[in-house]
Amino acid sequence: MILQWFSALPLRKKVIYPIWTLLTLSTMILGASVAHFMGVTHSANLYTRTSILAQGIASNLSGALIFNDKQTGLDQMNALSFDPEVIAARVEHINNEPFAKLDNLPENCSWHERDIQCSHSVFFAITHPITLDNEHLGNLTVWASKDSMFEQRNQILTIFLITTVIFSLLALFFAHRVHRLIATPLLSIFNSMQTVIKKGVTEQRLHIVHPDEIGKLTHCFNEMLDNLSQRDSQLTLAFQRLEDKTHYINQVLDSLDQGLLVVSPNKKVIYHNPAARLLLPQIQLNNDEMTSLNQQHIENLLSDFEPINRLTLLRECIEMHQRLEPTTLRHQGTGQQYQISTYPIAGENNSLVHIEDISQRYLIEQRQRMAEMIFDQNPSSVIVVTRKMAIETKNNAFIQTFGNINNLNQLHLRQPIELNTSVLKQVLKVGYLKLQTDVTSQFFSRKHGNKSHWLPCLLTIKLIKNGDNKVESFVISLNDQTQVKELQRLNFEANHDGLTQLANRQNAYKQLLNAHKKQKSVYLIFLDLDGFKAVNDTYGHQCGDDLLKIISQRLTNNVFENDLVARLSGDEFLLGLYLTNPRVATQEINAILQRILNAISYPININGATPYVSASIGAYYWSGNDQTPLEEALEKADKAMYQAKLSGKNRYHIAKEINPFLV
Repeated sequence: MILQWFSALPLRKKVIYPIWTLLTLSTMILGASVAHFMGVTHSANLYTRTSILAQGIASNLSGALIFNDKQTGLDQMNALSFDPEVIAARVEHINNEPFAKLDNLPENCSWHERDIQCSHSVFFAITHPITLDNEHLGNLTVWASKDSMFEQRNQILTIFLITTVIFSLLALFFAHRVHRLIATPLLSIFNSMQTVIKKGVTEQRLHIVHPDEIGKLTHCFNEMLDNLSQRDSQLTLAFQRLEDKTHYINQVLDSLDQGLLVVSPNKKVIYHNPAARLLLPQIQLNNDEMTSLNQQHIENLLSDFEPINRLTLLRECIEMHQRLEPTTLRHQGTGQQYQISTYPIAGENNSLVHIEDISQRYLIEQRQRMAEMIFDQNPSSVIVVTRKMAIETKNNAFIQTFGNINNLNQLHLRQPIELNTSVLKQVLKVGYLKLQTDVTSQFFSRKHGNKSHWLPCLLTIKLIKNGDNKVESFVISLNDQTQVKELQRLNFEANHDGLTQLANRQNAYKQLLNAHKKQKSVYLIFLDLDGFKAVNDTYGHQCGDDLLKIISQRLTNNVFENDLVARLSGDEFLLGLYLTNPRVATQEINAILQRILNAISYPININGATPYVSASIGAYYWSGNDQTPLEEALEKADKAMYQAKLSGKNRYHIAKEINPFLV
């Protein structure tokens, strides 16, 4: 049926219909194929470029997320703005809390909670995890627009559609003229097309011999060449822009501190950035860089690293084109620590190997762990307090002693700290404050079964300042002083009289000998109470003990602070008076001895009883350069005291052979 219909057609239609059909279908198929190919290629390049940018930016955002430095995060994310297809980016913590956002949205797009909605724009999103030492810190999501890709595809379709329409019109026009001139014009066109093909499509145009149908066809053909030339210019400009973007990406990769290697499935290095050459000195480049790179094997570059099992895992991930999470390798020669990971690259099954020197960070983390261990095992109770007086951290000793409290208000001091202006200035100047106080908490009191139980402590407050020299927090240590207090008590009891709290004989002799070694002159005063036995017999020993306490206090009140007052035994007392100027000692010693006699004989009332005692005093001047032993000097003072008793009591007697200035 179709063959019969075609056979019945005129010649011009037999010629034009197949030509018109073939030209139209070819142009449409070619246009659709080119548009589809350009769209697929552009989409793949856009996705790959965006993925590489997201990976690069994500690897630099771990530090900003750890220190919550949003400004640094924004600075890193601004690098995405150099890609015009990137319309937005968002960084979130692992708990989906927003950290930073880049907003280059077109007018028809807007944020909808955590996502983007557009009225007529087409886009896609890439989410890349942000990790550090296998720890998932957050996610980086990048949105890229496909509008330019669709616009470019539509332009191509429009051009080919116009071309199709032109060819269709030319075929119809040709139908009216083909029966008159067909062979010669076609041969002319053929020869012209041969010339154009040999000399280049865009260099020359066909010459119009006659203004006939063939001439018009030639003119249309020239216009098609102009369109193709224009399209070629557009493609050249697009490729130039792509090359510029590739150059920018290379600059970004070259500026990274981390080493980047592109490794083929056969484990040969086909690309590396300058940082990789610094981290892996085994990389040696000859004049021909690509030839030299192909000779570098990843196993040779990492031959000095350990452990072997991790190197094996790295090799398997490269061969299998799989992702390798960050893992740590150690250089056998230098002992430096490196973190290495791999990312599969689409296309030729290559792998991107990321390597970073983490020796300094490893050392800092090791020191931090050591500091935490020392802090936690410190026998003293230690806490770190914020500026708002909230307990930020505490060691085990504090928890075991005062409980797991979270606020400083739960810790009670018997003597509250008065942080006035002068105290604050001193703390800021020296950086710490120390004081003795008693501390308790509800847990501590309950543990000892007594609500009023206190722990004597040496409280030390130290400041923690930031880089701007501003106080950020305080370190408070509570050192248990129970044993210190007990040692002080035992030492006091060993060196003091239990009744009067005065120095005992041993303590008094020790102080006198130490002063004599320093060549200090002293008046040795021997004092014995008159009538003390009668007080005990009349009022009892309790009254006698109370009387001794009162006499001790009066003796202490009538001498200088650095003078010695001691009780030897019973009603015998020993005084050491350090008079600095021997030239005026005559009047001074007599005045002091007389004041002591008056103070002792002053009336006393003890629970209604009025015991009366007086004193007999003997004095001896023991010069600092005197070679007389202490026992002999005390004996002379003792003899002077007995001389006072023989003279009638309630008086003092000074040995004659003492201070020459007394003569």
